[in-house]
Amino acid sequence: MKPRRTVLVVDDEPFVNESLVEVVQAEKGWRALSALDADAALACLAKEPVDVVVADLQMPGGGALALLAALGERDDAPPVIVITGVGTVPVAVEAMKSGAFDFVQKPVESGQLVLLIQRALQHRRLVSDVAYLREVVRDHASELVGDSAAMAHVRQLIDQVAPTDSTVLITGESGTGKELVAASIHRRSRRADAHLVRVNCAAVPETLFESEFFGHRKGSFSGAISDRRGRFAEAEGGTLVLDEIGTLRPEMQAKLLRVLESGEYQVVGESATQVADVRVIAVSNAPLQKNVEQGSFRADLYYRLAIFPIEMPPLRERKQELGPLAAHLAAVTRGVRGVRSAPGEVPPLDSEAVEVLQTHDWPGNVRELRNVVERALILSGEPVPDAGTLRAILESSVRHAPRSEDHALHLRSRLDETEKQLLLQALERSGGRRKDAAALLGVDPRNLAYYLRKHGLQTDREPGGRS
Repeated sequence: MKPRRTVLVVDDEPFVNESLVEVVQAEKGWRALSALDADAALACLAKEPVDVVVADLQMPGGGALALLAALGERDDAPPVIVITGVGTVPVAVEAMKSGAFDFVQKPVESGQLVLLIQRALQHRRLVSDVAYLREVVRDHASELVGDSAAMAHVRQLIDQVAPTDSTVLITGESGTGKELVAASIHRRSRRADAHLVRVNCAAVPETLFESEFFGHRKGSFSGAISDRRGRFAEAEGGTLVLDEIGTLRPEMQAKLLRVLESGEYQVVGESATQVADVRVIAVSNAPLQKNVEQGSFRADLYYRLAIFPIEMPPLRERKQELGPLAAHLAAVTRGVRGVRSAPGEVPPLDSEAVEVLQTHDWPGNVRELRNVVERALILSGEPVPDAGTLRAILESSVRHAPRSEDHALHLRSRLDETEKQLLLQALERSGGRRKDAAALLGVDPRNLAYYLRKHGLQTDREPGGRS
């Protein structure tokens, strides 16, 4: 479902104005607005969004040049096609230097005008898409990788909800790939041809909430030096992702709830009501239900967002995916550096490297794994990380893990202590025989040396003189 395109016709001659409006309205999917001078055109532009302007060069009170000068201050100004009379081509060229998209001479031939408007619409979309693609290119650098039951369930949920317009709430620890889930839902939806717009709620000051989400008009408040489109307008026809939704203050939550329930909002400085055609996906690291119980998050907003919840599993619960995921991230890293790899060209990690990865709990989840893989590729120069390099990196990360003042509550420290005690008990029960100790611990004998070095328990020889 493509949105209708709006063309504003500006000409002081009523007959010419009406004729141009008829040409525009004859095209499927287009609608026309009209104005008789530059001031009326600017007033029209202040009331509603316009995709293309067709304006006469010379009109009483200022023609296309005056209009171009005023639009030059707007960062979302529509392209302007200038209509010029015979003998005014040099002036029309000057208009193009002032920012006009193109010009057409009188008498205006309808087919030529339609073609120019089509080109202007394509140009406007391309300019918008360039900015959009710069923001979302990282989404295409990584995919949801993994064949665990947990990830299969996530994919099933994505397949079920993507074709709908239902609001989705994605939760999970930091670094688990919640942004990828949001992007996947958008790409599989009927809105895939429109924009996916993200906003970090934690970075939006309360005083600028309405301006950020709904936009504002020039002069509507101190500091509003030009018109600004809001996030809902940028995502029109597409998807709006609200990251860190749990950080919104109660007053901001109430304003968001209002637009989610009614679909209506007002641009700051405007009296007209806009209707948003936007799908909303909320993302949260924290469990919002707990915030509701504590009174920091509105229950009605929570239930409005959690129509379809998806929880991303942490990486420590799907360690069987570490090998394929690390190999995929290695291929992505090589691609970002300009080293292209054909499908199947990048080899998988060997079993020892996978086992090294599986000894780590990955508190930073996939984001931490990506950083480790990239560092390993830099250090080793290999197409995929090797076991030795991974061991060194992970040992270093353990040694430099942040220490809490309350050591008894520091998760990593307590896990390390428990791990060391289990190693000591296994060595004692096995009489120091590493193979038997590894069997008791349920790890590969080749990886036992890593654990011993990690906890300073390395021994030179086994009983009986074996190394």
